[in-house]
Amino acid sequence: MLTLVTVIYGTNPTFRTELFGSVLSILKLRERTDTRVLVYTDRLLEDFPLPIDQYVITPAEWKEWTRGSELTHLVKLHLVLRTLEDSGHPVIYFDTDTLFLASPESIATRLSATTALMHASEGPIGDDADGIWVKICEWLGHDGRTVHGIHLSPASVMHNSGIVGVRPEHISALQKAILLADALQEVDPIFSIDQFATGSALGEIAQVLNCEKEVLHYWGWRRGFIRHAIERFRLQNNGASPEDLCRNFNLAELSGLPAIHWQDRLLARVTRWLRGYDAHTGFACLALRSAMRHEHTDPTLANLWFNVHLQFLKKCRSDDKNNASIKTELANQHSACMRWLDAGNSMALRELRHSAPE
Repeated sequence: MLTLVTVIYGTNPTFRTELFGSVLSILKLRERTDTRVLVYTDRLLEDFPLPIDQYVITPAEWKEWTRGSELTHLVKLHLVLRTLEDSGHPVIYFDTDTLFLASPESIATRLSATTALMHASEGPIGDDADGIWVKICEWLGHDGRTVHGIHLSPASVMHNSGIVGVRPEHISALQKAILLADALQEVDPIFSIDQFATGSALGEIAQVLNCEKEVLHYWGWRRGFIRHAIERFRLQNNGASPEDLCRNFNLAELSGLPAIHWQDRLLARVTRWLRGYDAHTGFACLALRSAMRHEHTDPTLANLWFNVHLQFLKKCRSDDKNNASIKTELANQHSACMRWLDAGNSMALRELRHSAPE
């Protein structure tokens, strides 16, 4: 028996769309009918069109699991441990922004007393380009320190917890991961502490394997496009049975990205070369061209591309020459887009303009 478990909270409908997609991918590919999906939630999911088991997290449990903090990801540590203890069988945790590309049972065959699963390796925390782990790395010191029996240092590797696959033999490691996360939170409450603690604790007793090829974890700028495709499929198949939904669900089609027109690619590449833009700025320009191409034919897709444009524009290097050049070049194009931008993009654009250096 295998349990697939996840968590969803709050009222944002996009997360329910993601859950629909991830659960449907599991049901479509599963090989055994006793492979079940368990969803932890802060409120009952009524009228969910797919067969799932639900566990409603009490306010007291939520407060205990997050230690009363804003680090909502900490609940993962507790629900994976509880599910494993309750079931006595292998458990695979999945984030809602995932699509299974292989059967969950085949993925679970890689689990053993000496092997665990997480989605992907993100490298040593000391190599973090965004500087998120600086404070904790300083606390650990160059040679590291032992925390709850686990030696940590800036060279310690973090694994992405979009997937966490474990067996009952790993219970002690998950218990230790909770203690480790609590200790690190006291140093710096980083949002991804849960996955670093999970990978570090599991790595003490097992080899942590990755499953990027078997599970698509579509966080980042691709997320909006895949959400859009899943929601469109859901609406087109509203009222269909779970069997028909599985039959009609095309993973390859829904997990793909919109095509980028060759003219937009060429013009963006030439602009980047002429202006000396970095990769982030170049892709920001390409996303803007894609947005403007779709403004009349598909406003939703146009807004998704514009959101990607803003995401990458915020990552642009901050030297005065390029900021001034980018600001001048894009000002007229941004003004032309205002007539079709949705409320979220309009607000984000105003905030970006306000924060941009002169």
